[in-house]
Amino acid sequence: MTDEVAGLLKRTRVERGLSIDAVGHDTQIPVHYLRLLEGDGDPRILADVLYLIPFLRTYSTFLDLDSADIIGQFLAHLPRGDIHAKQDSAAIFHADRIPYWAVSLALLALFLGVVLFLLSRGDPS
Repeated sequence: MTDEVAGLLKRTRVERGLSIDAVGHDTQIPVHYLRLLEGDGDPRILADVLYLIPFLRTYSTFLDLDSADIIGQFLAHLPRGDIHAKQDSAAIFHADRIPYWAVSLALLALFLGVVLFLLSRGDPS
């Protein structure tokens, strides 16, 4: 979470005299995510910081802040490595696919199996 966005959220909440537990109850955002949004908490609990965006939108709207501006600031300060890491992991996943020749061979074997099964049934009459 960027320091500017986190500070703005926390400062606004405190100025309005709201506890983090009350905000969690009213917004249905888990408190551990609210703490992350305010710059506290352990970011390792997230698989990806982009999962915070819906919570950030809800929280900033709850505080009567411009959610589009807040999310824009949040995205502008994200390390670019996060985006490339997602693309690299997708490429690794696709590299592990079954080769086309193996799929073709399996389909051919299935087809031949069906043909042999039908031929072995013979003519029932």
